[in-house]
This record gives sequence, C-alpha cells and structure tokens, in this order.
Amino acid sequence: MVEYSVILKRYKGSTRPDVCVFRDEDRDKALKEMRKYCQRNGFSVHDKDGWFTIADIVLVEKEPIAGTPVISETPYRKLFKD
Repeated sequence: MVEYSVILKRYKGSTRPDVCVFRDEDRDKALKEMRKYCQRNGFSVHDKDGWFTIADIVLVEKEPIAGTPVISETPYRKLFKD
C-alpha cells in the first residue's frame, strides 16, 4: 500500500521544518488538495511567526512504514501547468 503526502518544502538553509499539509492513500485526493492549497496560498505557508515563502509544493509517494525510502517526489510545477 502506498501513501501520498503533500509537503511544503522550505528553501535550502532554512531552519524551519518542511510542512505536511495532507496525507492519504488516494493519489487523486492528494492532487486535489495540492492544487487547492496552491490556489488558496500560493507558494507560502503561515505559521506562528507569520507568512513565509516556500521553495516548492511536492507530492511525495512512500510506503507508510517507518524507515522505508521515498518512492518518488514530484514538484507542483511538473504536475500542473498553470
């Protein structure tokens, strides 16, 4: 079984962690949430210290078992041609 996560990737060198905004076993649901997030927030994230620009929104495909390697990471721009 594979799990899909929508991850907000920070810029290299950032001290803040990446953020997972959605996780599900259904790829289509993950893609819908990914697109919806981008349409609402663009390439930014809000946390306790305010709004921050992010480097990318990424769809991560992985087995839901701790320690298993990531199967694939696909950036938003490769999935959607806005």
